[in-house]
Amino acid sequence: RAPSCAEFIARARSILEQVPETRRKFVFLATDDAHAVTAFTEAFPANGSIELICRSGVKRTEGGVREDGVDNEAHRSPCEVGDAEDALVDALCLARCHDLVCIDSNLSIFAALTNPALRLHPLNGILPEGWEQAAAFPDEVVYREYKVAYSPMVFVRSAPSAASELLGARRAGELVATTGRGLDGWVEILGGGWMLVDAERQLIGRGKGALLEPVGPPWPSPSAPSGAADATADAAAAVAAAPAALVATPG
Repeated sequence: RAPSCAEFIARARSILEQVPETRRKFVFLATDDAHAVTAFTEAFPANGSIELICRSGVKRTEGGVREDGVDNEAHRSPCEVGDAEDALVDALCLARCHDLVCIDSNLSIFAALTNPALRLHPLNGILPEGWEQAAAFPDEVVYREYKVAYSPMVFVRSAPSAASELLGARRAGELVATTGRGLDGWVEILGGGWMLVDAERQLIGRGKGALLEPVGPPWPSPSAPSGAADATADAAAAVAAAPAALVATPG
């Protein structure tokens, strides 16, 4: 899966919370996704206690699908010498600090091999930590019933992830009732399974638009118990191509 920017941000913050306030704190962001730059800039503003470092002039894309049907990702376009230089510089910067929040990628592997002392914090699970509690208290509206809008069908998964087990599908025009649980653009349906509401919320589905249309009233917003807010933040909002966030805490 492609972890959301909020997952990267939450993990970076949890690491920096362990750093004494007397030390300067930095987050170096290496990404080819423009949405990730926006999310991190909002999370770590210029006047905050944590300094965000993100190189400008690097080739980045908005995601989605190109006219030729290929994913609109930076690595899908012809590589130039400048792109290779940017990747090398980012990888060397990632290797210079203490903690690396990452997924499996060539850059993260290079950084780990270059700096054996680098502490790795991989986000490689199918679902984010605390997702079940977060799903019980969704931070977005979940409707009681939806109509399948995408043709010919929309898949039903065992969990709110495109990487989870495929249980079946509902065809265009069918009505599906929900339980009220939701997570990151997915809703749980009665009878078992999860369906994605809007393909734009998932990296792999950008460009396909709405998959389900609400036709019933919304479920009332549940009140989250104490401690659920952190789990919800960790399980997160908009999905973007996975950036590599490195936490730097120089002495």
